[in-house]
Amino acid sequence: MEAAAGYFRPGSSWLHRRHPTTKLLALVWLLVATFVLPPLGSVVLVVAVVAGAASAGLLAPLLRASRVGLVLLASILVVNGFFYPGARDVLFGLGPVALTQEGLEAGLTFALRILVALEASLLFLFTTLADDLLEALVGRGVNPRLAYVVLAAMQLVPRLQGRAAAILEAQQARGLEVGGSLRRRFGALVPLIGPLVLGTLIDVRERTFALEARGFGSGLPRTAYRIVADPAGDRLLRWLLVATMAALIVYGLAHAAGAA
Repeated sequence: MEAAAGYFRPGSSWLHRRHPTTKLLALVWLLVATFVLPPLGSVVLVVAVVAGAASAGLLAPLLRASRVGLVLLASILVVNGFFYPGARDVLFGLGPVALTQEGLEAGLTFALRILVALEASLLFLFTTLADDLLEALVGRGVNPRLAYVVLAAMQLVPRLQGRAAAILEAQQARGLEVGGSLRRRFGALVPLIGPLVLGTLIDVRERTFALEARGFGSGLPRTAYRIVADPAGDRLLRWLLVATMAALIVYGLAHAAGAA
């Protein structure tokens, strides 16, 4: 059940009550905005996403889930700051390398854009049940195969985490040592990766057979077993998101043409 729910955190906040397609469209809007607007706009978007998570009672889970991503962002900032090609404005030297202003600015821009995408995606997963999104997409006329691909992508990482934890516990019960030195930790990965990959392939085959047995690719009209509420306010919000997204795209194209 936990793997089926994915990253979803049950709740009744204003974000949980929004229609799945509204939240999906808002996610796309944020991704477009962070790549169109200047870096200061990305800062505002990050603050808005964090504030939205706090208002929905999801700030602590969001920060916990962002720890690995923040390490990646720090590495992007360091690599660009010290090794940005063609940079000349040196801030200070550190041995054979130097921190440059151009590299620091580029690293901050990249890091902020990725941070917006990371935080917005996590918040979307925390507040959207995968089954509701599947039904909402199919109800909007999306091909069921494409909708299922989205559903499988949302459940992929939680399923792998659950399967890896079960395999690790089973290996430990058989005497496998997973602690100690770094070399021993890497050695413990070998008996973990094999069953994980094989189990994942078997799971994919079983799910394929189950879908075929239920006539997934028959092309006949489907009957939904769950109805996802779509408030009138969400419909207006979706139109607003589409209109502002079109304006952002026009602004980005005009800005790119002016820069050229």
